[in-house]
Amino acid sequence: VVQRQIAAGAAGITVSTLKEAERFFAAGIDDILYAVAIVPAKFDHALRLSREGLRLTLLVESVAAAEELVQHGLRHGHCHEVLIEIDTDGHRSGLEPADPRLDAVARTLRTQGGHGARLQGVMTHAGSSYALHTPDALAALAEQERAGCVAAAQRLRAAGHACAVVSVGSTPTALSARALEGVTEVRAGVYVFFDLVMAGVGVCK
Repeated sequence: VVQRQIAAGAAGITVSTLKEAERFFAAGIDDILYAVAIVPAKFDHALRLSREGLRLTLLVESVAAAEELVQHGLRHGHCHEVLIEIDTDGHRSGLEPADPRLDAVARTLRTQGGHGARLQGVMTHAGSSYALHTPDALAALAEQERAGCVAAAQRLRAAGHACAVVSVGSTPTALSARALEGVTEVRAGVYVFFDLVMAGVGVCK
């Protein structure tokens, strides 16, 4: 299924475990976002995959996590590629777009001699969309998701940080978005399967 998506134009994939990343990399997928805030116990596994040639992007949501990841990269002469998770719906985790800690996390993710970690951008996942059931409600949340993530990126750029990636998407919002200005990447989840959950939400028949 992934190979068919990439053949159709997908640029990479998103996974929720490093075991998934490992399996997909073994199958030839070399651009993967691990979209769960990284914890120290996972650092070495992520490093090993990166050194084997995987373009692995990691996620942080706090200064403490950013600091630990930078130190790990420095110890091993490696530069981790990182997105900051943005909370656009109060559903799961991440920093709100206006959170003053956003700049602090970005400042922490500065490479030292090309090592440590490098900020690539921001990402969000409006998981609360799974509780919605009408086209208008889904479209409104999709816009809230887009606007919040773009606002966070603009704040970072205004503070002098590079922020090339603006990544949004849950399956319902990805399919309900009426505008994507400022977004560089849409993660559309389980859209290829359209399972019973998606039918219940109302994004497919």
